[in-house]
Amino acid sequence: MKRHRRLPPAIWAQRRQQIWERDRGHCQGPYCGNQPPILLDQAHIDHIIPLSKGGSNHSDNLRILCRRCHVLRAGHEHQGMIAAALRDGIIPPDWRPLVWEDKP
Repeated sequence: MKRHRRLPPAIWAQRRQQIWERDRGHCQGPYCGNQPPILLDQAHIDHIIPLSKGGSNHSDNLRILCRRCHVLRAGHEHQGMIAAALRDGIIPPDWRPLVWEDKP
């Protein structure tokens, strides 16, 4: 299987803007419902199928998540963000029951 990599920074910046505009700045995660849009520079671009599992940088595989929803997304790809999110008060100390994954 061909391993996909991150796009070059200039192309990634364009793709990021496109995804943010498509999603109208709204987090696509489970905890944001009717929350106001998030700023482009605060938006996390999430790979629905991670690159490490054969996902791509195609727009169909990308979405906007807020930091909280991104940190709480199931998968080892997101575990590195937990300590900082705890420190910054983004997630509560009892965060484990809040972890979510996409429904197939």
